[in-house]
Amino acid sequence: MVVGLAVVILVGAGVTLIVTSSPGPNSSAARQLERAALRATIDAGSFHYVSTFTSAGASQTTVGDAGSSSGRQVITIGPDTFTVLVKGRSCYFQGNERQMVEQLGLPVAVASTYAGRWISLAPGDSPYQSVSVAVTARSALSSNIAFAPHKESGASVHSGYSVLGITGSMTNQVQDGQTVKAKGTATLYVTASHPHLPVAYTESGKITVLGQTNQSTLVITFSRWGEPVSVNAPVGAVSYSSLGAGNGSPPTTGPPVLTAAHPR
Repeated sequence: MVVGLAVVILVGAGVTLIVTSSPGPNSSAARQLERAALRATIDAGSFHYVSTFTSAGASQTTVGDAGSSSGRQVITIGPDTFTVLVKGRSCYFQGNERQMVEQLGLPVAVASTYAGRWISLAPGDSPYQSVSVAVTARSALSSNIAFAPHKESGASVHSGYSVLGITGSMTNQVQDGQTVKAKGTATLYVTASHPHLPVAYTESGKITVLGQTNQSTLVITFSRWGEPVSVNAPVGAVSYSSLGAGNGSPPTTGPPVLTAAHPR
């Protein structure tokens, strides 16, 4: 990325949800509700989401459709927009020259030649994990919802749905071997009626990576649970291995994410 500190924190590898909070007045009920909501979402098989992350004066917006074994993301960072498709173990990337360098680790000359073309990635390609993470449903949830639930709030209305709020502290994550420290508050809003599907997730606080701390916010909205997600392999996609980049240089970041893997 070319957006200052947000190069590191806008997108990154997926992580398993961590629950580390100290017991609160109704922490057990909050954890149970959160887990029930995540299970219900996985059982539904798919969802649509829109994620907006801001930090250090930069922003990332991800619009995605996550299915059980396929999904798509359209990610916008500053002036750049790129697309990621996942179908089974196959992954496809389309972006401009800059994002092909940043996300795929390609040399500038190669990226310039193939800018705007679909690039297919196989599991053995070095950018595969960072590009494909958080695109399908289970990975998208674990990569985006990372907090320690400890309090359940009363019913309210969010995005036209009657919801219950689950509040807790943001948790640290490990991305590409580096710890991203987080301090702040997160809230997951789920439908008040069974099966308690997620409607929105918010974070507000500070994150520290590579010794630099910045205020950050994250807002994700969910909808269209259980609707089919159809992804077709792009015609004429060029295989990453044919680009002559060898294993490539590992990209500095990868698409949440939710980018998206989780953006922090």
